Amino acid sequence: MQPLPSLPFPAYSYKMEEITRTFTKEETTGPEIRYDEVKMDSARMLWYQYTADQEYHIPMRLEKERVELHFKLQGRSGVSYADQHLIMTANQQSIFYQRELEGEYILFPGEESSFFEIEMPMTVFGALVTDESQFLSNFFHQLQTPRHYLWPGYCMHITPKMHNIITEMRTTVYTGQMKRLLLEAKMIELFLLQVSGYEETYLQPATLRPQEIAALHAARQYIGQHFAEDCSIISLAGQVGLNQKKLKQGFKALFGHTIFGYVSHVRMEKAKQLLLDEQKTVGEVAELVGYQHQQHFTAAFRRKYGILPKTLKQ
Repeated sequence: MQPLPSLPFPAYSYKMEEITRTFTKEETTGPEIRYDEVKMDSARMLWYQYTADQEYHIPMRLEKERVELHFKLQGRSGVSYADQHLIMTANQQSIFYQRELEGEYILFPGEESSFFEIEMPMTVFGALVTDESQFLSNFFHQLQTPRHYLWPGYCMHITPKMHNIITEMRTTVYTGQMKRLLLEAKMIELFLLQVSGYEETYLQPATLRPQEIAALHAARQYIGQHFAEDCSIISLAGQVGLNQKKLKQGFKALFGHTIFGYVSHVRMEKAKQLLLDEQKTVGEVAELVGYQHQQHFTAAFRRKYGILPKTLKQ
């Protein structure tokens, strides 16, 4: 009898643990958060729900290495780390790589917010990578150099098929090993749908007309002059007369930076200049380059240059 072919997962114990918990406001220093979790050796799946009564900035510290498939189902929330500042709204999804990362979660007030995410160990992700996908190959290749985070650069819509799969995973009547098998199969299906979407959209070369190239250069110039002000995608698109998608894709294709990455780069370079060349305190420099809170500036500066701002002044 021939042995069964092995699944693209490392050897593991086939154990599955299910947890439902509610974090109180005291525990989160923010809103009450309910989450349902399924833990397996091959993945960790989480469903979160909360309603924020005000804007919260909750510290984030991630130690383990992982690839995360993230699906924002309702509401709006964000994450900020290093030179990335990402806001996701209802019906958006993306893929992230994260390791030994510090930053903050941003929760916005309003309607109920919920999201679903799958945290995949690198051993599992590596087993799913194939040269037949240019997006996957490029993504995996970028992970071969030391880094703390990586994401494709923008979010895509959650398709109806993705919604159906997520609902199946949440409401399945299977239990035990049958449930584990279903969840793993659906996890791979979701992953393939995400990869296919990025393959079709993200890797398409940006077709830029001369006037669009001029508008993108104007956007970069505007950031250079107004980096301490509102340089959000929405405001920048209005300033230069491009739609948000063309602005994000074109800026990345033309200059090799995401817009938020470039804003952060300009801020940090200006901050370094101010700290070295002028007699200003760290707090004054933080305000001049657009940070409302000195501790956020200090953390961003340390991630960028590996030292504290006050060290540069000594």
